[in-house]
Amino acid sequence: MANPTTKQELLASMTDGYAKLCEQIAKMSEEEKTRSFDFAADPKKCGVRWQYDRCLRDLLIHLHEWQVLMCDFVQNIRDGHPRDYLPDEYRRNYHEMDKMLVEKHQDTALDDAIGRLQQTQEEMLSLAESFTEEELFTKGYYKNTYTTTMAAYFVSVTTSPYGQALKLLKTHQKNCRK
Repeated sequence: MANPTTKQELLASMTDGYAKLCEQIAKMSEEEKTRSFDFAADPKKCGVRWQYDRCLRDLLIHLHEWQVLMCDFVQNIRDGHPRDYLPDEYRRNYHEMDKMLVEKHQDTALDDAIGRLQQTQEEMLSLAESFTEEELFTKGYYKNTYTTTMAAYFVSVTTSPYGQALKLLKTHQKNCRK
């Protein structure tokens, strides 16, 4: 799907991406939902972004935590304290942050991870809805978005990773059936 160019397209792509991810999860057996990922046969399928996600719960928590960062990013802008999206300590190596985000949730239940992602997905839609077309699609409209758009930030924490997660889960299911 092409990058959205209007608020309505953005909201539709966010909603559609999440719905497809949920549909894929609903198709998974209980064993597939709880079984550890194994991409050793084709590590390129996993990709660097997802290397710390060892199961569905980790994947969903990872998505959720990046959306929490987005909520903080927007809140800081609205409070008049614009900061970069990534915390200072992780700006040079956000993979360490990915690892930390997943590790802190090792005691989180799968159902809780599903609920948390649903909650932040709803927050993402609400936040995106609260911006004007100009705020969403003007490059550098906010100082801390630099040369990109706010819409691109929303895509980077919803639509894009939902598509990547969907591919990862399909590969996981194929691996489980072998």
